[in-house]
Formats: sequence, structure tokens, C-alpha cells
Amino acid sequence: MLAVYIALMVCTMLPVIILQAGADMTILVWLVFALMLVKALLLVDHFMEMKHAPWGWRFAAQGWAVVVVAVLAGIHAVG
Repeated sequence: MLAVYIALMVCTMLPVIILQAGADMTILVWLVFALMLVKALLLVDHFMEMKHAPWGWRFAAQGWAVVVVAVLAGIHAVG
């Protein structure tokens, strides 16, 4: 459980560190997209106690993050 907490903290602070290091915004956007998916997987599996659920239920519970990020990326691309 400690490893999950540490992974969530790293996912939260990494974009700030990368931004302060002078990374381009396009790199930051893709990094945040990837970290959001990782956080969704960790949160669903460990904090919603879905690690023992059937694969289909886990996939459905984690699917919201992909949908939200895809919609936001689409809106950003159009606008």
C-alpha cells in the first residue's frame, strides 16, 4: 500500500517538476495524459478494491479517465 501512495505522489508532482525544468507544453500535455491514466488505474485497483473484480468490471471502472481525456483533447484540437 505504501508503494501505491508513493506512486500517486510521484504522478502528482512530476508535471510540476517537468514544467519547472523548462519542458515544452506539448510534452507536458502528453505526460499529464499518461499520468492521469496511471492514477486512474491505481485508484480503481487499490482504493475501490477492484483488484479482485472480474476483468470487465475493472475495465469499465477505469474507462472514465480515457473518455474524459479524449473529449478534452478533442475540444482542444477543435478550438
